[in-house]
Amino acid sequence: MLERLLNIFSLGIFQSLGRILLGLFALIEGVGARAIFLGQVMVKIWSRPFEVREFLIQLYLVGVQSLAIVAISGFFVGGIVALQFDYALNLFGAGVYLGGVTTSGLLREVGPVLVAIMITGRIGAFIAAELGTMKVTGQAEAIRCLGLEPMQVLVVPRFLAVVIMIFLLTIFGLLVSLVGGALVSFFILDVNISYYLVYLLKLTTVWAFLNGMIKSFLFGVLVATVSCYEGYNAEAGAEGVGKAVNRTLVYASIVVFLTDYIVAAVASLTFTLTQEIVFPFGS
Repeated sequence: MLERLLNIFSLGIFQSLGRILLGLFALIEGVGARAIFLGQVMVKIWSRPFEVREFLIQLYLVGVQSLAIVAISGFFVGGIVALQFDYALNLFGAGVYLGGVTTSGLLREVGPVLVAIMITGRIGAFIAAELGTMKVTGQAEAIRCLGLEPMQVLVVPRFLAVVIMIFLLTIFGLLVSLVGGALVSFFILDVNISYYLVYLLKLTTVWAFLNGMIKSFLFGVLVATVSCYEGYNAEAGAEGVGKAVNRTLVYASIVVFLTDYIVAAVASLTFTLTQEIVFPFGS
């Protein structure tokens, strides 16, 4: 009886290990496939012809039509961050530093992640659904029959539009969030606006700004890669398109937060050295 239980237990362990290994191999395969896809897109970017009209349309869809939601979200997020930091800083009698601490947090973390997640939900899913529908209805093959490359016509304009507009929308969202934080601090928290601005300039470093910009660029590349890959490789049928959209939302969100952690960890390790070597002039 004991031997039988040991055999069952051993079998269960091996089965679990097998599932873990299969999942690991699938993960590696998925990452590799998306990396290859990104490489193909990068090559196609420099190929001709370049679809200027489609690129401009995608810039409008991704960027201009997202201005309102980024502005509204950014304003209220700036106010929320100011409210939270004001409470924490006042516990230590450091309320005058609110402007600098709020701005630094928005630049490095909140702003880039907020914009990337909003674009993932609004544009990433739309691109995946649009490309997936084109793929399963034969429109991509029709483009190939006309002597054009579907990736060149369909993927490259959308990829570039997402990368460029996430970067620009991050800058716009940061400016709006800073205004929101300043207004909330002045009208609700009774923080002198001059103190807010003075410590904003003193505590906000060049490296904090570049940290946020590096994140926004990486987020743009990752969100564009995931959404275009899932749509371009969608399985046949409405169910396949739905799965592509679902994978886009899940995978893009995961890679955004994972990349945010990695960049933040690297930045925290290299901050002092970078400030001394690259930015000796400070803030």
